[in-house]
Amino acid sequence: MSKRIPGSGSLSRAKTPEDKAQVRRAFINAGRRLLAQEHPSQVSLRRIAAEAGYSPASIYQYFNDHRALFVAVRENDLTAAAEYFEKVASGATDPIERVRQVAIRSVDYWLSRPEQFDFLFSMVGKSPGTAEDGDMRFGESPVVLRALNVYYHAVDALFDTLAEPPLPNRLAGDTLIAAIYGVVLVPRTTPTKRWSDTYKMVELTVNAIIDSWLASGVHNGNAEVRSPAKRKPR
Repeated sequence: MSKRIPGSGSLSRAKTPEDKAQVRRAFINAGRRLLAQEHPSQVSLRRIAAEAGYSPASIYQYFNDHRALFVAVRENDLTAAAEYFEKVASGATDPIERVRQVAIRSVDYWLSRPEQFDFLFSMVGKSPGTAEDGDMRFGESPVVLRALNVYYHAVDALFDTLAEPPLPNRLAGDTLIAAIYGVVLVPRTTPTKRWSDTYKMVELTVNAIIDSWLASGVHNGNAEVRSPAKRKPR
């Protein structure tokens, strides 16, 4: 979407649901850019509106406060990510390769969208407000659970091929998720150190985790143990 001139009256012409969705998306994209770079206390909704190219007051027709915009950005980005992860998982028939592909290609996805990754995973302690009583924590919201379930279901399918799973399924899934996202997050939040290639570190981590599961569990022959897949050049 091209940048609009504040006060140009373009908002008043957003009559159809498609036009309104486009305006809302412009605010989400502008909010992500600014909030990923600065503390929320330094970024007003009026400034976000101006960044999107609309009149300062127009944003309040879509978002009541910072927190509403903050949640909208996260829901927007995680919904798109979950759809991609599900597509990756559905394209792998071998349970071992499905875990590997979901883990490695999800990292590819986020590192090709660094602004989204930084907003979602580098904003700890920077939320513009805490949830009110009765609000569901975002980490337990449907969109987050949808994304996480791709990993959990992949692990479940792999462990179903083992006569004796090496550890509880949820513990295995949480460990995989924390490991791969940690490998990405630490270098991004400590740029003063010259780190090794992130993709290679993720591949090593994922392959080591899967190998440890297969070595500890008893394989019943329903899935073929394969050598680590090579990541395609970006």
